[in-house]
Amino acid sequence: MVMALRNMPCAATPRVAARMPSSSSAFIGHSMTQQGMRLAAPRPTRQVTRMGLFGLGVPELAVIAGVVALIYGPSKLPEVGKGLGKTFKSFQTAAKEFENELKEELKDDDEKPKKDN
Repeated sequence: MVMALRNMPCAATPRVAARMPSSSSAFIGHSMTQQGMRLAAPRPTRQVTRMGLFGLGVPELAVIAGVVALIYGPSKLPEVGKGLGKTFKSFQTAAKEFENELKEELKDDDEKPKKDN
């Protein structure tokens, strides 16, 4: 009989539910076994990495700031800081202008087809 079951296709093998008492289903019967009551392993938590300026994190920026402080010294640091601040401000202004131009172009493109009809 065992040899006959091994040679049978999966669909032809006797089902587990057929061997269980009629009062329980295969799902309930399986969930009550030791194997069915395994606890799930805790999910690994993903660490969120926030990148600041140009994809650099806080430790990298701290090292760069330390190197700049060593190179320029305490007397020129305020000048370097002002220069960097002005540069970043100009980048922000240019980005806002570019965004506003894109929005205006999109509005113009949306209005043109309406006027043609």
